[in-house]
Formats: sequence, structure tokens, C-alpha cells
Amino acid sequence: MNIKISKRALVRTISYSAAALLLCAGYAIRQNAIAKDYRLQIENSYTRSLGELSSYLTNLTVDLDKGQYVGTSNQLALLSARIWKESGGAKSALSTLPVSDLNMENTYKFLSQVGDYAMNLSKKVAAGGVLTDEETKNAEALQQYASKLKDYIDNVQQQIINNDIRVSALRTGVAEQSPGLIDGFQDLEQSMTGYPTLIYDGPFSDHLLNQKPRLTRGLPTVSPEDAQAAAAKAAGLSVGELTRSDDENSNMPSYTFNGNNVAVGATKSGGLITYMINSRDVGEQRLNHDSMFSFADRYLENLGIYDMRTTYYEIADGICTINYAAAKDNVILYTDLIKVGVALDDGSIVFFDARGYITNHRERTFDPPSITAEDAARSVNPNLKILSQKIALIPTSGKNEVLTYEFLTQSDKDQKILVYVNAYTGIEEQIFLLVQTPSGTLTK
Repeated sequence: MNIKISKRALVRTISYSAAALLLCAGYAIRQNAIAKDYRLQIENSYTRSLGELSSYLTNLTVDLDKGQYVGTSNQLALLSARIWKESGGAKSALSTLPVSDLNMENTYKFLSQVGDYAMNLSKKVAAGGVLTDEETKNAEALQQYASKLKDYIDNVQQQIINNDIRVSALRTGVAEQSPGLIDGFQDLEQSMTGYPTLIYDGPFSDHLLNQKPRLTRGLPTVSPEDAQAAAAKAAGLSVGELTRSDDENSNMPSYTFNGNNVAVGATKSGGLITYMINSRDVGEQRLNHDSMFSFADRYLENLGIYDMRTTYYEIADGICTINYAAAKDNVILYTDLIKVGVALDDGSIVFFDARGYITNHRERTFDPPSITAEDAARSVNPNLKILSQKIALIPTSGKNEVLTYEFLTQSDKDQKILVYVNAYTGIEEQIFLLVQTPSGTLTK
């Protein structure tokens, strides 16, 4: 069958087709322009971040150099604060560059330690201490490595200015456009491991990377069967109601066990219970305020854990979570903590976490305070009224510990505030707001 198309229809079809092609072409051109503009924005963003990184590293290198010649604690404090800010800015700028696939962990760690170490040395000098030869050499090494990092980034910047490379070449998928750039960053990352090991009181200290639990040191390895028996006792179950799960191969090697809504962990050394979680549904509250503490106290005693003091608690979802701290010679050890969760329908224990206690607890001896409580009280803000005081051991940011006077104070707005003053130097160490609500007593 022959189909005849009129001339007018043919012209109309050709016109529509041409228009459609032109429309598609226009759309493609527009999308290409948008993509090009987007790529340009990303390129400019990367270039700007690289410039910020270079600027922070330049200032960091100069201030680290100045730090070797500072003569007063006040000037060192100002310089350390700048170094801390500059190292943080450098980390932030580096994080916006497309280097995530290059695994820059060593470089990030270096930038973290530079600022942290400077602040730690400043705090030591402010307390009347003197920098050791090792600390001075460490600071010199950090300055040299910061200078090396700055020189490399400056060189990359200059190559971009000369149009020899594009910073977007760091992105996955286009790395082959500039293999030298990728290799350079990887070589730089490898070189950031040669500066000295830094052991100090700060969250990025090298000693924290390999911290082992103190309470299990010297304890014999227990069999999985013995650990399971201990886990069953902690969970209030028979041994047959628990099954062995995957071992936990961390800094606290443990056996783990599961049952109906229950998970329990026990250390391979000594068979100490690390945690116990019972995720059963909790019914309507029936326990009064006093009895919930007695259930938790009894649970700790059944596990052979004594000399613990209740500190703070919180009630949520029918469970009272009580924070315990160890005590020795009337000193509260806020470093050695255990949490116990009591179900308020029947008093059963549905949560237990002793990992902080196992990590830190040990026999301790304390040197007597160098200052009196009256002297320490002079460091407390005069606008605060001191209600009570006691001796407490508190953790520092570097997971070390310091003996302090703990002052419970009250502001003119009736806000309760805990103030901790170093028992040897008289320096205020920490401040916490004490929040008292119908659901518990918390700090922040």
C-alpha cells in the first residue's frame, strides 16, 4: 500500500524535526556550558583551598620558629594559641582538597599534634615548669617538618599558576593526567612519619594509640568456657542460654556471647565482664528512687567490684543509668568509671559497662597535696559560693590523670557548678555545670 504525504505535511515534518534537533543541540550546549561552569567552580574552590593551606602552613612554620626563642610564659601562650589555630586551619583546608583517596592520615596526624603539643608545652611553662632538652628538640623537628610540608604545597601552587598542572588532577579518575602530582602527595605522606614520637598530655599523644587495659595486666588467659560461665552469671542466665560469638580483637581482647536479647563481653585475660546489654522491653515503673540504687550496688558486689561511689544518674525509657566512680582513701577516682542500667519495672540489670574501669583501674599511691584547700579555693571564681569540697582524681585530655580539689559551688542564679583545682599547682583544671532535673543529675 502506497502512502502519499502532501508537500505541506512533508515540510511541516522536516521543520518539526529540525526544530527538535536544534532544541536538543541547544540543550546539549547549555548543559555542556553548565558542566564547564561547574568544573570551573570546583577548580577555583580547590585552588582557593590550596592557597589557604599554603597561608596557614607559612604562618605555622614562622610561629614554630619563633617559639624556639620565646622568653616568657605569656608570650609562649599567645604563640601556642596561634599555632593551635593555624594547624587547625591547615587541617580544614586540606580536608576540602580532593585527596581522600590518597590516605593522608600521617599528614592529618602531624597537623593535629603540632597544635596540641604547642598548647601542652605552654600549659607546662605557665605552671612553672621548664622545657626539657627533648621537648625543645621535638619542637625543632616539628618546625622542620612543617617547613617541608609548606615547601611542597608552595611548589604545587606555583605549578598551577604556571598552568603546568591542574589541582583537579587529584580527583579519582583523572589522576593519570598528572601522575607526578599524585606521586608527590604520596611521597609527602610517607615522609610525615619521621619526626620524633610525641608523648605528652594531649588527645593526639602517641601513647594513646596503643593503650592497653591496666586491670588485666598479669592476669592469666581464661578459656572460652570459663568466660562464658562468667558472662552467664553477669546476665542472670544459665550457661546454655548463651552462645559464643566473634572474638573482639582490640586493645581489650575479649570473648563475646549472645542470648535472647542479651549480649555480653568478657576479657580473655582474667575473664572480667566488659559489658552486658539486655535489650528486653521494660514495663511500667514500679521502683522508688532509693531502691534502684540498691539493685545496682548489689549487682556490682556480685561481680566482685567494691569501693564504688555513685556520682550521677539519668532516667530514660524506664531505665535508670547510674554512673559509678571508684574510691580510695576518700579520693573519688573519676578515671575509673562503671555504668549500670537498672530496669525500673522489676530492678533487673539491663545494662553494664566497665570498659573505662578495666582500662584505668589499678593500685595507686598519692603524694599529699602541695597546697591546702583554702589556697586552692582562691582559684575559684569569687562570684561562686563554695558549698562543699573533696579530693578527686580526674582524667586529663591526654588520658592521664591529676589530683584535684573538687569544689561544689553555687552561682547567684542558683546554678550548681563543679570546679576542679590542681592539688599541687593551684591551677583550675576543669569546670562542669551540674544539671538537676526530675530525670536525674547530670553534668555538662
